[in-house]
Amino acid sequence: MKKIIIIAVVVLLLAGGGVAAYMLLGKDSSKQAVEGAGTVADQAEQPQEVEVDPIYLALDPAFVVNFENNGSLRYLQLSLQVMAYDQAVLDKVAANTPAVRNELIMLFSGQDYDQLNTLEGKESLRRSVLDSINRVVKLKGDGVVQDVFFTGFVMQ
Repeated sequence: MKKIIIIAVVVLLLAGGGVAAYMLLGKDSSKQAVEGAGTVADQAEQPQEVEVDPIYLALDPAFVVNFENNGSLRYLQLSLQVMAYDQAVLDKVAANTPAVRNELIMLFSGQDYDQLNTLEGKESLRRSVLDSINRVVKLKGDGVVQDVFFTGFVMQ
């Protein structure tokens, strides 16, 4: 008889502990579910900004142009990479490489040696290169080459 009472008490304690655990964890879970639903609703209201990695395209081989400065023959060697966030933009640049290279060679050969020796001159040339590339491939709006980087710049 004592064994039955002990077993009954143990079963009641286990059942009571189970019910208590369910109630405590059940309240936290439902509270978290409500809080989670609130954050999902908040996320739906705010547009999510997707961070896109830039994509680069090297315009190889390097550009080498001659130009005259004060009666002296000078040369400029430039290596370039263009950057966009859309592969389709770089595919369009690559498909128009001969026209892009022609435009850039004409641009580079008309540069002033003294001006290119300054940081402002290089920055001005970089902006001109960017404009020339976008103009040649007739890119507009969001689908444009975003930036141009000089990866090699030698003047003599």
